[in-house]
Amino acid sequence: MRTRILAVLAGGSLAMLALMAMVFAPNAQAQPALQAPLQQAAMAAPPSSVLSQTPEVSCTVATTQTVGKLGNQSFETALLMSNVGGLSLIAAVNVPSGTVVVPTLPDYYYINVFAGNQIDVNISPASAGGNYNLGLQVYDNNRTLIAEDSDPSNFSASVNDLVATYNGIMYFYVYQLRAAGTCSGGTYNISFTNSAPTSTPTKTPTPTRTTGPSPTPYAGASGVDRFELNNNFDQATTIGLNVKYDNLNFVQWDVNSDEWDNDFLKVRVKPGMLVTCRTLELKPGTDTNLILYDVTLNGINGSDDVNRAAGDLSSSVTYYVTYEGWLYALVGEGFSRPTSEQAGTGYSFECTVVNQSTPTPAPTPTDSPNMPTRTPVLTDTPIPSPTLTPTPPFIKVNPLPTATPPGLPTQQVPVSLLTFYDTNGNNKYDPGEGIVGISARVIDLTTGKLLAQGLTDTTGRVSFTVSAPGAVQLVVPFLNRSEIILPSGKAVTIRVSPSELPRAIP
Repeated sequence: MRTRILAVLAGGSLAMLALMAMVFAPNAQAQPALQAPLQQAAMAAPPSSVLSQTPEVSCTVATTQTVGKLGNQSFETALLMSNVGGLSLIAAVNVPSGTVVVPTLPDYYYINVFAGNQIDVNISPASAGGNYNLGLQVYDNNRTLIAEDSDPSNFSASVNDLVATYNGIMYFYVYQLRAAGTCSGGTYNISFTNSAPTSTPTKTPTPTRTTGPSPTPYAGASGVDRFELNNNFDQATTIGLNVKYDNLNFVQWDVNSDEWDNDFLKVRVKPGMLVTCRTLELKPGTDTNLILYDVTLNGINGSDDVNRAAGDLSSSVTYYVTYEGWLYALVGEGFSRPTSEQAGTGYSFECTVVNQSTPTPAPTPTDSPNMPTRTPVLTDTPIPSPTLTPTPPFIKVNPLPTATPPGLPTQQVPVSLLTFYDTNGNNKYDPGEGIVGISARVIDLTTGKLLAQGLTDTTGRVSFTVSAPGAVQLVVPFLNRSEIILPSGKAVTIRVSPSELPRAIP
């Protein structure tokens, strides 16, 4: 074993989970709810000695590198460690011919430990010949270096039989060794175990000793919901599609923790599904925030309030699935509650699959011969759906001609967009606040083809009516916004705040 243990921590006070802070989109103003898992406060800057030990190293890359950075280049942005492959120490780079030299950036991860846990971690390059020569350092929750593996004699790095002496967070720093000289880009893999201590066998008592009852294991705070403990991705609760789960809350499982409760859930999905995950039936005073993540824990989209102006503080995110695997959901409130208030929170949660096709009408029943004719039952006349009527100088954009796939009936889907800069900050559109010249596109979710595109007019509006077999996607690239539009159509409004929006929750 080439692991070197540097220090052992003294026991400390109980510290619960510190969740990662991520920023998904380059323009955070368009989607303030799309943030990293909620955390209470940023930690202090790492000591200068940490970064000085592993200066930047460059890689000579001969093929296109498609794996991008995850943004975890500091203690504050560390990602929750999992057994996963396909990770990279360089950003995505295109190599049309020859080779390029690009810098490496270290990756930070963390796990939550309890005193007595045994930790074993192995970091290995994807290529047996060594596309990286990796180093590994381990830090305690005070960011003090406690173990490392910087041996360049092989390409992997590992820490084995490391025993935690405290309750809290343990950090892992992965980097390319400067002295190794082997670095061709590509990916690396992580495998680790975080094992609870093995209980010591109870000795047989002597005849003169009276033994008391065994202590009852801690079962969580009074009032926690049935899904606890589910405070991170590894503990995410498995749920089913089209099932509503009620009586959930934000009661912290550990009564001694000063952190607030976050709920992680996961549901199995497949390509082609249009899935809507949402919170509903909020108890008075509950204000949810919802973020979805894909199977590789990359952020997809987020939602704070469905309709803040109307007082609806629930959250809803719709996602068109392009992979098979787990879809993760993080539900939280984004602020800390006193213990006395936690029992008053409550919400329900569900992930439903939206039907994108028009159902085939059932055949009309017919009577058997020689039976008397039945009197038909009167049916209500359906109320026609309202047609979106443009108001001058509302721009009407003709859709691009598209070929209809054989066998898929199409229907007319009305889509309209209003973009405005809320100069006076009153959360509503006023004359003169429209943003002109914003590009908008409508894409067929079934085929991926562009159905229509146009620019907003002087009032900030543009509208489309497209022919599609199911749901479509409205994309506004400049404002980094996309939204799924069901066949019934939708009017989308994008408000641009006059002040800079927060880049973290809370």
